[in-house]
Formats: sequence, C-alpha cells, structure tokens
Amino acid sequence: MKPADHGDELRLIGPAITDVAGEPAGSTQVERLIARYHWTASYCDGRVVLEVACGTGQGLGLLASRARTVYGCDISSENLSTARQTYKSTIDFVQANAQQLPFADESVDVIALLETIYFLPSANDFLLEARRVLRPGGWLLVSSINKDCPDFNPNHPLYFAHYGVVDLAAAFDRHGFEPECFGIIPMDKPSLRSRAFQPLKRMAVGLNLIPESMQARRFLKRIVFGRLQPMPRDIAALPAPAAAPIRLSTDRRNAIHQVVLCAGTRRR
Repeated sequence: MKPADHGDELRLIGPAITDVAGEPAGSTQVERLIARYHWTASYCDGRVVLEVACGTGQGLGLLASRARTVYGCDISSENLSTARQTYKSTIDFVQANAQQLPFADESVDVIALLETIYFLPSANDFLLEARRVLRPGGWLLVSSINKDCPDFNPNHPLYFAHYGVVDLAAAFDRHGFEPECFGIIPMDKPSLRSRAFQPLKRMAVGLNLIPESMQARRFLKRIVFGRLQPMPRDIAALPAPAAAPIRLSTDRRNAIHQVVLCAGTRRR
C-alpha cells in the first residue's frame, strides 16, 4: 500500500512533539505509553491493525505480537527511519498524513491514534478517513491528554483542540462510532514530589510559562519528575500495568485521570 502524493499538504512534523525512542523521559511518561499500548493491544488479536502517527514505533512490537498484520503510519520520515531501525522488515511502514490515509475502503480492522488527535489541524477529516478505512464492526482507538484534569496545560503551541471524555465520545458518535471511554493515570493520589510541585506547575500553565524548547522542557521535567530514563525503543517485553483502565461515563466530565482512552466500534 503506497501513500498518495500529498505535496505541500504533507506537512512534516519532526519527532520533537512525540515520545521519541532513546530520548530522556519521566517515569509517568513511560508509564502512560505502556498503559495506552497494552490497552490498544487488547483489541488486536488476529486483526489487521493500523497505527496512525506511530512516531518512533515503541508500541508496534506489542501490537504485532497479537495482531495478524500491523501497519505503522507517520507523517515524519525521521520518525519512520527510527522505527524501521528497530523492527527491520517485520512491520510495514507508510509515510502519510493522518487526514488522508492511503488505505482502501474497509480494509482494516483496528485503527489506533494515540495521544495525537489534538495535533491534527482537522480531527474531523481523520475521523472521516478512519470510518472509510475501517471495516464495519472495526475498532477506532484514540487516547488523549484529558483537558478536564487539573494539571492539563492548554497552552501547548501545537494544540489545535482540547479533549475530555465528553468531547471524544461526542465526536465518535457524530462520525458513526459507538463509543466507550476509559481513564488511565489517576491524579487523585499524586506522589509527594508531584504534590509539592503542583502549585508551581499550575502557576506556570496559568501564566503561559511552560517552555517551548525541548531542552528547557527536559530541565523542567527533571525538576518535577526526578531522574529521567531513556524512552524504550520497543515495549513488547514490558509487563502490562497492574491497574486496568477504569471505565468512564461518556456523558460526564472526568477530572481524575490524566489520559482518556476512547474505543469506538464502526456502525454499519
């Protein structure tokens, strides 16, 4: 399957906004990545799976361990180059825009878009494409930073929109998906370090003082989260989180979980 030529519409976004394999990461960042991929993998048994905006591909090995076929798709050639170094020829990769997927109608069983929907200029275009590419009864899986969580930073310079449980569920329903939502990374019992720095973080967010450069963000992350670790290249061998995702009401805001997971079955 070859991507269409999108010309100028293929606006390359470098790895700076993704969880980059090998780059320094906080423990919560790694925990979040492991949790969302294990949740995604639970829908993949024996199915044809497409991860859109796969980044440097840390979760593709886990998905491939359960799926019949896995495709990794990303707009960044740099991200895909890193992913190919990890998986060689065991996974097929396609460079493409999430809003123009180069896959045939009703050709895929599962589409995953993980912590990326807020970076899309048009989430509606992606949802239309996902419905086109998915087979009837197929699954669309989206994870998003929860805008209703108190520590959410709305001032990220690359966000096009913000999402909580109600927003995601409503968008899924409008586009022909039957949604169910879950929460991961509960923030109602933060660590002592997190509690100590929470007022400082809220003040920084409120005053739009969160730094934009990756070097400055790493410094801030080191202060708040402590010792950093390299982001894994492949999490297939890492165990699932002890706590399963918590099912959430789709018509009520959730202020506890840092991340919302939304799974939608494509209506016929």
